[in-house]
Amino acid sequence: MSDVLRLTVAEVVRESADAVSVVFDTPGLVYLPGQFLTLRLPDGGARCYSLAGSPHAGRLPRVTVKRVPGGAGSEWLCGRVRAGDEVEALPPAGAFTPVSLDADVLLVAGGSGITPCLSIAESVLLAGTGRVALLYANRDQDSVIHAGRLRELATAHPGRLTVVHWLESLQGLPDVIRLTGLLRPFTAREAFLCGPAPLMDAARDALVAAGATPRAVHRERYFSLGADVFA
Repeated sequence: MSDVLRLTVAEVVRESADAVSVVFDTPGLVYLPGQFLTLRLPDGGARCYSLAGSPHAGRLPRVTVKRVPGGAGSEWLCGRVRAGDEVEALPPAGAFTPVSLDADVLLVAGGSGITPCLSIAESVLLAGTGRVALLYANRDQDSVIHAGRLRELATAHPGRLTVVHWLESLQGLPDVIRLTGLLRPFTAREAFLCGPAPLMDAARDALVAAGATPRAVHRERYFSLGADVFA
C-alpha cells in the first residue's frame, strides 16, 4: 500500500504503572484532534491507537497505550518497542473530532480513553476559545494517565478547563444517577465519550436524561481488524 507511513520511535515515556506513550520522530504529521493511527503489529495484525497530543501543541506526535494482559498490540508497545524502532502505520483517520475549537465541549474518559480526549482538550485550549469540562474515571489514583499534563493545562488555562476525577476505589463504578447530576451543567455542549463500554453507555444515558441532544453525543469505539488493512 503506497500510503503506509514508516514512523521512527523517538522515545517511550512511562505515563502510569501500566501505560506508556510512544513518541514518533515525525514532526510534520498532519492530523485532526481526536484522530487515530492504525499500527502494524509484528505478527502482521493491526491495532488502532488514538493520537494523544494536539497537532497545535508543537510537540512530536504520540500514541498512549495501556497494557492489556495478553493483548498483542499493547504488550508489544508497552514492553518491547524502543527508541529507534520503525513502526508502520496508516495515515491518521477518524471522525471523533469537534466541529469547532471555539465551542465549549464536554469530555468523558475512562482509563486510556483519555488519549483522544486529551488531544481535543489541548486543541480547544491552545488553538480555540472554547471551554473544556472533563470527567475522567479510573480504577485508582495510580491508574490516572497524563495526570501531569492535565495539571499543566489547568494551570495554564484557569477558568477554561474543569477536570473532575472519578476513582472507582473511592466512589465505586460510575452510574447513570450520579453521572446525571455531574453532567447536567454541560448538556448544551458537544460531548465526546471514550472508554469502557459501560462507562460510555452510562454517560450517554445520563446526558440524554439531563436533556442533551443525542446527536451531539459522540462515542469512540475500536474494533478488532480482521482483514490485512496494510495489503
